[in-house]
Amino acid sequence: MEKKRKKDHPLFYTWHGMMYRCYKPYNSHYKYYGAQGITVDERWHDFWNFVYDIDNRMPNGHLLYSSDYQLDKDLKGGKIYSLENCVILSKKENQQLGYEKLQKRIVAFNDSQKIVFDSLGNVERQLNIKHGTLTSCLKRGNVHRKTGFRFKYIS
Repeated sequence: MEKKRKKDHPLFYTWHGMMYRCYKPYNSHYKYYGAQGITVDERWHDFWNFVYDIDNRMPNGHLLYSSDYQLDKDLKGGKIYSLENCVILSKKENQQLGYEKLQKRIVAFNDSQKIVFDSLGNVERQLNIKHGTLTSCLKRGNVHRKTGFRFKYIS
């Protein structure tokens, strides 16, 4: 049986995008992937190994053929695209996970009190602080005069 040309295969652009994000500094998303130490398992540098693993070894790999699904390495917390580290998620699930990852928790503290907030917006609303003032306090470590709190990001 003759192999298709790579570019004609339905998984080509998934693989190509993954490789370019991780290894091509001119790719617009490289700063979020390759520049952050995200890599692709050596086995998957070969397109046909990637296809074989998706088709034969990846749980629910067949779903990746639908544009409603994506390959995700973050759910398991890894920095390597690999068979062991990746899962297939719906676009909606993947977007929700990305959104949750971007939400940084913030702690407001002084000598006697510590309050944890789930977002900048919650700090702003509950303590009645303007966005610019809060981000300035976070960057510089300054005490907010009206509340007496310092602020920092926590994970």
